[in-house]
Amino acid sequence: MEGFGINTNLLETNVLNLTVVIGVLWVVGKDVLSSLLTERKKKIVQTLQDVENRFQDAQLKLEKAKKNLSEAQAKAKILQSQSRTTAEETRKNSILRGTFEVTRLEETKKSTLDLEKQKLRNEIRSLLTAGALQKAVEKMKQKKSSSLIQKQFVDLLINKISFNN
Repeated sequence: MEGFGINTNLLETNVLNLTVVIGVLWVVGKDVLSSLLTERKKKIVQTLQDVENRFQDAQLKLEKAKKNLSEAQAKAKILQSQSRTTAEETRKNSILRGTFEVTRLEETKKSTLDLEKQKLRNEIRSLLTAGALQKAVEKMKQKKSSSLIQKQFVDLLINKISFNN
């Protein structure tokens, strides 16, 4: 049979149909597929560029953070050294102040003791002198000596009192 007709052979008809479909897809779909692949390629390239830019930014931030860290560590070492120095100076000053205060208190104690000793000596002298005068006056009254002896004795005691003070 020649001409048009129905072909009942499935294998031949499928091959023919597939050829026609592929041909139509090739002609019609080639531009669409090409534009889709081009767009996809552009998106991938753009994404890679964005990733590269972010990576470079991250690298810059990392370098800056490392620099800041090293500066902070250097400052921390300086502060630590200064704080040690300050602590040592404070300790030395405290020791010096304590030593000075102990010395001052010792001197105050000594001068207070010396002052109290002097007061006690003066008081004892006064009491002894008063007692001696009183005894002398009593003896003079008992003996009823002459006024000249009494005068000489009183003058002697007055000179002694004046000399001691």
